[in-house]
Amino acid sequence: MQASPSDVHDAELAIPHEAGLARALRRVSGSQLRPGNRLTLLQNGPDTFDDWIASISRARRWVHLENYIFKSDHIGRRFADALAERAAAGVQVRVLYDWYGSWDVPGRFWQDLRRAGVDVRVANPLGVGAPLHAVSRDHRKLVAVDGEYASVGGVCIADPWLQRSPMTGLPYRDTAVGVTGPAVADLEHAFAAIWATTGSPLPDEELPTTAEMLLTGSTAARVMAEEPGRQRMLRMLQVLLAGVEKRIWIADAYFLILPILREALIAAARDGIDVRILLPATNDLPVVGALSRWGYRPLLDAGIRIWEYAGLMMHAKTTIADGWWARIGSTNLNVTGLVTNWEINLVAEDAAFGAAMEAMYLQDLADAREIRLGGPRRHTRAIPVRPETRAERRARKEVQHGSASSSARVGRISAALGAAGSSTLEHQERLVGAAIGGTLLVTSLITARFPRLIAWPLATIGLAAGGTTLVRALRAPVPSPHVPPRRPSQPGRWRGTRRYRPAPGRRLGRLRKRRKDGRSANPA
Repeated sequence: MQASPSDVHDAELAIPHEAGLARALRRVSGSQLRPGNRLTLLQNGPDTFDDWIASISRARRWVHLENYIFKSDHIGRRFADALAERAAAGVQVRVLYDWYGSWDVPGRFWQDLRRAGVDVRVANPLGVGAPLHAVSRDHRKLVAVDGEYASVGGVCIADPWLQRSPMTGLPYRDTAVGVTGPAVADLEHAFAAIWATTGSPLPDEELPTTAEMLLTGSTAARVMAEEPGRQRMLRMLQVLLAGVEKRIWIADAYFLILPILREALIAAARDGIDVRILLPATNDLPVVGALSRWGYRPLLDAGIRIWEYAGLMMHAKTTIADGWWARIGSTNLNVTGLVTNWEINLVAEDAAFGAAMEAMYLQDLADAREIRLGGPRRHTRAIPVRPETRAERRARKEVQHGSASSSARVGRISAALGAAGSSTLEHQERLVGAAIGGTLLVTSLITARFPRLIAWPLATIGLAAGGTTLVRALRAPVPSPHVPPRRPSQPGRWRGTRRYRPAPGRRLGRLRKRRKDGRSANPA
């Protein structure tokens, strides 16, 4: 059974929302709604890893794996063994990892995979030719097998996703989704697009089309493949917040929200929409957690409700609106996730799947503390509804000082200052404000006293950026591999779409040669 345009139209009409909103969501997403999918909700690392590895072990033709973080730890080696086994069986196995997210993985780990027959590539490595492009990271988490199964979410391939707090019993929280059906073809093409930026493109036999996909379920879904600068998810959320009728519930890990999206959330809450945000109580990037808390007050003042998950970490990136629109993916609601990175999300427009997502969200709220404004009317402050338990406090300190995330090391400076340790957020706000004010003051004093100390680094960055941009602009373009080779001995042939004519000097030499041989200069 194959999907048709009429199926897509019927699927959109079946969703209990206005046709105008459906049309707007389709336009801003840049992707089609695919009916007939079967979606499996994957909660936390252990279930996700088991599903991914089982799918890889069943691969017959190809495996495409793309992940921001792919460690060489226990779970990483389980994946490496599964990939190597499939490669030895003749399956085309391709792995794409991010240079920054997996920077501390030993080179021997990738070499062993390549020797086993796995095609391993790195996304957007740091290079002198385009240093500013390094801010764009491949933040996706994607597995696709044989054009029949795919999965996306927020789960990285690393041991922290297997952990559970010995104090509270709560897991390192994350969410992914397994997909079968027509949406798999869109996920395969999303992988193919970024794979082509790292070298030779995928062969056609590894690019299934939606026309050849079987309908495996009843859920309509669309794939949101984000690319640097496209801002599809940002525009999608703006349209959604303008059209939502009852509620929108968000879970996020690194909530440094853009002003335009913050104002959209505030406007929705003031219009009576039930806006809820679930964030980590203890962030594996403590600096980000502190800055996120610093922005709570205007959201709480507008009526937005905020919870903090009491487990090891809330790493899920999900959104549920009005019970029928649900997003699962890799996009954090900050400038990197919404503007600069490669991201991948699956959006389901289905009441049954939305109900399952809402039930999962409510369970997470039961394991979290709500933050509200309290205190005197003129001096309100954000405070938790209930005090932190001793187990939660011990678990928070354990994460602060024992996180296995490589990128968390930078943020432990703020944890050492006690940034995330206050029972209320008043101390948090004051500490972040004091840190920002002190940094600006010290920087200004240093600039006034030692102007060269600031001028030289800025000039170096400007020279590097300007020089590389100029070199890239003046560099001769690489000829297209599809243009046939040039053959000067055929002066009248077509070369691509432009008629090839030899240079004037070459034409004169041929005329002289013909006269010398006694041939006509203009043969019939």
